[in-house]
Amino acid sequence: MKKILAVDIGEKRIGLSYNRGTSFASPLKVISSESLKKNVVHIIEVAQQIQAEVIVLGLPLRLNNSAKSEAQKIMAFRELLTKGFPGEVVLFDERLTTKEAEKRLLEADVSRKKRKMVIDQLAATIILQTYIDSTQI
Repeated sequence: MKKILAVDIGEKRIGLSYNRGTSFASPLKVISSESLKKNVVHIIEVAQQIQAEVIVLGLPLRLNNSAKSEAQKIMAFRELLTKGFPGEVVLFDERLTTKEAEKRLLEADVSRKKRKMVIDQLAATIILQTYIDSTQI
């Protein structure tokens, strides 16, 4: 299986997850969101460090499949990534992943402060696991 880096881009933080070349997603880290170009550079650096062959970007869609306003930013982000990353950059539906991540953290009784710090990372992990599961059909 290819090594994959999943990215959940939030307003303030970016969650990262990877699969180590297996069929299981693992949380990697959370980075602070900066400028578009700095974020692209940082994501490419992380992808190179883990030797990722694919980057999966969470694409925010509404329940009716229409794109949210943030989707345009993600598509622009993808364009910049494809210029600097030699592998494939995939857009993948991230609908409800943050809600699912928050639900899991609440069930685990994680404090509000800690939830803020890890929710994007867990959302990226959910995106990646869903992507892996959908491509193995």
